[in-house]
Amino acid sequence: MAFVSLWFFRETIAAEPAKHFTLKLFIVAIIFAATSMFFRTYHGVVRFSTMADLKRLTYSAISGSLIYFSFVIIFNNTDIDGELHLTFNYWFPFVLGMMTLAGQFIFRFTVKSVFENFEQATNSSYKTRAFILGSDYDSILLGNHILSDRSSPYLPVAFVAFRSNQVGKVVSGIPIISLEKGLAKKMEEYKAKTLLVYKNQLDMMSKEFYDKCIVEGMDIMLVSMFTRFDEKENKAIPQINKIKIEDLLGRNTIRMDRSRIEHQFTGQTIMITGAAGSIGSEIARQVVQFDCKELLLVDQAETPLNDLWLELIAKNTGIIIKPIIANVSSQIKMRQIFEIARPSLVFHAAAYKHVPMMEFHPSAAVVTNVGGTKIVADLCLEYGAQRFVMVSTDKAVNPTNVMGASKRAAEIYIQSLYLKQIERGVPNPTEFVTTRFGNVLGSNGSVVPLFKRQIEAGGPVTVTHRDITRYFMTIPEACSLVLEAGCTGKGGEIYIFDMGEAVKIYDLAEKMIRLSGRIPHKDIRIVETGLRPGEKLYEELLATSENTLPTYHRKVMIAKVRQYDYDLIHPTIKEMLYTANKYVYPDDVVRKLKKLIPEFKSTNSAKYEALDREMELEEVEQITA
Repeated sequence: MAFVSLWFFRETIAAEPAKHFTLKLFIVAIIFAATSMFFRTYHGVVRFSTMADLKRLTYSAISGSLIYFSFVIIFNNTDIDGELHLTFNYWFPFVLGMMTLAGQFIFRFTVKSVFENFEQATNSSYKTRAFILGSDYDSILLGNHILSDRSSPYLPVAFVAFRSNQVGKVVSGIPIISLEKGLAKKMEEYKAKTLLVYKNQLDMMSKEFYDKCIVEGMDIMLVSMFTRFDEKENKAIPQINKIKIEDLLGRNTIRMDRSRIEHQFTGQTIMITGAAGSIGSEIARQVVQFDCKELLLVDQAETPLNDLWLELIAKNTGIIIKPIIANVSSQIKMRQIFEIARPSLVFHAAAYKHVPMMEFHPSAAVVTNVGGTKIVADLCLEYGAQRFVMVSTDKAVNPTNVMGASKRAAEIYIQSLYLKQIERGVPNPTEFVTTRFGNVLGSNGSVVPLFKRQIEAGGPVTVTHRDITRYFMTIPEACSLVLEAGCTGKGGEIYIFDMGEAVKIYDLAEKMIRLSGRIPHKDIRIVETGLRPGEKLYEELLATSENTLPTYHRKVMIAKVRQYDYDLIHPTIKEMLYTANKYVYPDDVVRKLKKLIPEFKSTNSAKYEALDREMELEEVEQITA
């Protein structure tokens, strides 16, 4: 290109012998060829030129001009063999460099544009037209990547602005628009029914915006930028998957400071009970990211425990991982584990959690949820564990069912056990901490997997009541709370999340049906089946008699609850466990639960509601006697 530029300006150069001009052409060709080789300007494919290629071209042209200018200074007006008298213009090297650079830019831009226009014209007919959420650097990078990727199934037609002052501008030939108003009209205008959302920008738009997109039949696709490398194409490519209901929780995801956790786990032996469950297994996945010494996975479910073990050892973290098949309600077995392993940190996630099932089997709920917790907590105290963290539930607040009451009884026991240590001045007491949260999206037994199965089967989708609401959180969020408590709790606390607004289950069902590409009440029916035994219409995270204290994280609080004397409640719990293990009559177990937890009032359970009335009459008779 430099050679051509010099030839183009041959008429403007002072008249001189042909030998002079030929020599200059040769010098220019050598210099600019050398700089091009040095900066590897011809190693890239022209039609895939990027800013990196343009930078190399610029460096090459500038370097060539400077070298040529140096040559001019040194050899200007030099006689060669007494015949050749070289004369140079000092300005010409820079004009030459600019002409060279401009020519290469124009050439590459023309080739790139021709190929891109040809590709779009031939491929756009079978590609899915899509909006891209955002008009920032990441969104534009995604748009440019999709445009340049022939194998991409998408064709970006517009960027969706977060701010109104960006609307109307054009980036990479793609307009920036707003979808806040006239969504259906814009979808028709651009012939697009897909919205690509970059994962870290999901919270930038409101819940109402996504609801509107779903109602209008928009396919929302979640993008994890450049998370997969295609060896065949020799390039990183974005992962694009259909958005899940967990991604549209309706509030900003609560993120924890993992640096606060890491130093607490280093070199520790950690035990997780209920490790094969949805919460326990996610705790295990997060724990192996830290430099702990040994991880004990305790569960009675053989197959899922084996699956988890194989998954974790495949990570090659260097941590000793031991799967242990055991029931937490077996004191002998649990004592053997503590005697051998002596864990310093215990996450207790083992529990029965299905509300209707526990209404029919209150003894099982008490034996596992109360008795199992008591056994593990007592062993932590006996073997000097540093901390015990229990996974509880919002159903423990003003419980209306056996499951919630059994979890509240477990909370009461471990709090009283901690206070007992403090009262007796035990040095380095075991810190007993509770974490309490709502329903976990995607966990075993939650409504989300149930709704998915029902939708895949063609319906109907069943909800117990049109007005029933629940607080939801994702599995990673729930486990982050548990880990936070594991390193920041001092003992006796109940940690809770600010979980935002409660989600209406009926609305959740409609949203999931629409996300599947179908229309509620037309393609798939929603059927109300009635509240199940022990089920509430509304859940509470805090009882009215409780207060909360702030923590370093504005979304995490500590509930201040009534304090119980260990010496008073311990005999009651022992008696209740004795009754549950004997399994004489379920009513006897529930009666003892209600005596321990006066706020436990059964709902939607005729037998236990009758027991409430009976106990109220007995109380009145005792007062009047």
